[in-house]
Amino acid sequence: MGIQWYPGHMAKAKRELKEILPLLDLVIEVTDARLPLSSRNPDLPILLGEKARLLVINKVDLADPEVTAGWVKYYRALGEKVVDFNARLGEHLSRLESLVSKEEEKILPKKAALRLGVIGAPNCGKSSVLNRLVGRSAARVGEKPGITRGRQWVKRGKWEILDTPGLLWPKISNQETGQKLALIGMIRPEVLDVEELVFYLIGWLRENYLAELMAYYSLEREEAPFKMLVEIGERRGCLGKGGQVNLLRAAELVWNDFRAGRLGRITLEKPSTFPVSR
Repeated sequence: MGIQWYPGHMAKAKRELKEILPLLDLVIEVTDARLPLSSRNPDLPILLGEKARLLVINKVDLADPEVTAGWVKYYRALGEKVVDFNARLGEHLSRLESLVSKEEEKILPKKAALRLGVIGAPNCGKSSVLNRLVGRSAARVGEKPGITRGRQWVKRGKWEILDTPGLLWPKISNQETGQKLALIGMIRPEVLDVEELVFYLIGWLRENYLAELMAYYSLEREEAPFKMLVEIGERRGCLGKGGQVNLLRAAELVWNDFRAGRLGRITLEKPSTFPVSR
């Protein structure tokens, strides 16, 4: 399944980011804990240059905690300032505030305010992170990628924080990366083959989180992804005419269960796959 999604507003978001970067003292880059490397925009290092940056691994409540801990160690080994975060509950907010405050100490003697930009791919939780930082619902939040529109500056004391539209990269060259980005909701579902995507998900879960998959759907035996999806559809009443399983309904059910964390805390990539160069 080839996935390419780079609509006009993405190109506009990239142009706007280039315009606003000179205004920022600090960039908070938000990534999804279920895909901590592949959900980072590979264009950002070039765009940011030497700009001060913090990395927030968000949505840790949906990700495998042991793997998340491994990713935190991975990025710290690379010299990055990183915090694992749960914007939904505000977990580890004090850690994030501490990192921002350290940057504030460097900047405020020279300026009247610290200007921050919250940046990341669509649906990684940028607006939720911003709302936690300012202590109120100052930015729009939604499940669909692309919900943030235009520039949104909000203030907290001497912090001026900018929420930016999600920025996806123009081409996803690795098919598996594209499938995983789609699974966590970073690509609009309208451009996806949901059944094919869920066949991939079930196959991947068979290899990595089989016990969670079998337990949640009360499956009796491990089989090919197609047969497992059919059994899930039968057990969950995803039936069409003549009592046949409606594969699309069954696939949408599994996808929604995965995204909501009902299958368990699952991470789609491990740091051991990406060795740290020293």
